[in-house]
Amino acid sequence: MRKYLLASSLLFILIFGNGFGQTRLPNERRDNISFSPPAKELVRRAGRQVVVTNIEKLPVGNSEEWNAPIFSPDGKKIYFTNTSYNGIWEYSFESKQTRLITSDQGSGYGFAVSQDGNQIAYRRTSYPKGNFERIQEILSLNLKTNKVTSFAKGDNLSTPTFTKSGVTFSDCDQTKNLSPKISSKEISILGIENTKIALNKNGTKFLLDPFSGGSYIWPNLSPDKTKIVAYEADRGTFICDLNGNILSKLGKRNAAVWSRDGNWLIYMDDKDDGHNILSSEIMAVSSDGKHTVSLTNTSNIAEMNPSVSPIENKIVCNSLNGEIFVIYYEDRSATNKKEVK
Repeated sequence: MRKYLLASSLLFILIFGNGFGQTRLPNERRDNISFSPPAKELVRRAGRQVVVTNIEKLPVGNSEEWNAPIFSPDGKKIYFTNTSYNGIWEYSFESKQTRLITSDQGSGYGFAVSQDGNQIAYRRTSYPKGNFERIQEILSLNLKTNKVTSFAKGDNLSTPTFTKSGVTFSDCDQTKNLSPKISSKEISILGIENTKIALNKNGTKFLLDPFSGGSYIWPNLSPDKTKIVAYEADRGTFICDLNGNILSKLGKRNAAVWSRDGNWLIYMDDKDDGHNILSSEIMAVSSDGKHTVSLTNTSNIAEMNPSVSPIENKIVCNSLNGEIFVIYYEDRSATNKKEVK
């Protein structure tokens, strides 16, 4: 079993980028899964409510142990990889079909989907001479034509992302394809660079270090693009503004992402024995840190790696043993002036 320790994750990030490993739950069986969704009204405190309406296992098959699903920008599809990060797959909610996008080695680690949903950018990693030489390549794949375009080759390339300038990445800490002229009035997360948060602010890269000497993972930009949630190795999850000023400290809330209205942070509450993951549930905490909600309550399934739909109240996650689930929820917070459907 692979170890799951934050220190190990940080070491992996220092070498390869921002990522996340998994281990099996002992005695957990893939052929005997039962869900016990929590009570319909999970929390009712000071007008803050989150309601889970359904939890669905997606029919993506069991040819691989699936990992790290994310939504497409229009919410109609999800993209995911396997536990080895070798390949990217697509699942359509409309057709209920799964298809392989690429089987390139390392492509599933830190890939990005363009805002129009037409392209995927990823980093391919190969070792032609064993572990003594590493060759990385930044590629984009057109999902309509299957045309693949290569942007760079090297031995120290970051995972790519999309900006208004196009496919953006770093080569030995030098940011490529980021133009202040083209990417003006744009805010986006570029990733993690030298353990710091790399932020695109109007076409210029800024490295944020809110705790002065911190090591960061899991940065995620709020829907209104004014705040960032991230995890610091020694201090846990926090929220900061775009200048790195800390707004709140939330403790251990792993892999936190924003709900689409920005009222909640969705995260995984994983527990381990120092070597192996023992359990994990999907949780929500209000952005002010005052209210915490259990979204799953399953003794035989460890749900991990949540991703929130930008269009609907849906969360996608994978289990430790490689299934993919969708959590349907409603946000009935008093702060919501209008019901979000």
